[in-house]
Amino acid sequence: MPRAFQQWHGFLLCAAAKAATGRVERGLGPLQVTMRQFGVLSVVAARPGLNQRAVGDLLRLHRMTVVALVDKLEGTGLMERRRGPDRRNLALHVTERGAVRLEEAQEALARAHQEFLSPLTAEEREALRRLLVRLVVRRPGL
Repeated sequence: MPRAFQQWHGFLLCAAAKAATGRVERGLGPLQVTMRQFGVLSVVAARPGLNQRAVGDLLRLHRMTVVALVDKLEGTGLMERRRGPDRRNLALHVTERGAVRLEEAQEALARAHQEFLSPLTAEEREALRRLLVRLVVRRPGL
């Protein structure tokens, strides 16, 4: 990265995000799960029975992107669609195989983050996490 860019927080955040994303994708690769698929699996595992629209809203993904992700996850046996209480919507559920894969993916993600953050002390990691949360998570009305 050019030295001139090192003064700009936006460039540094973008470069850090790319580096972290690359490590995570490489870690998830052997599991044949992408970061977006991991996100969908995580949300549905935490809130079984959500419909695709709700998952998209939570992950801020376009409706058609969610459909494609769920199609892929369903095709690999990691997720299934079931009729929900409202017959017009299908409820999403992680399969037993999907739960195992999600656990493996969480372990891979933890290893990738550990590797990425290895230059920092535990205190620096926590300080970075707190600062990023303040930048990313905005309270209503702010």
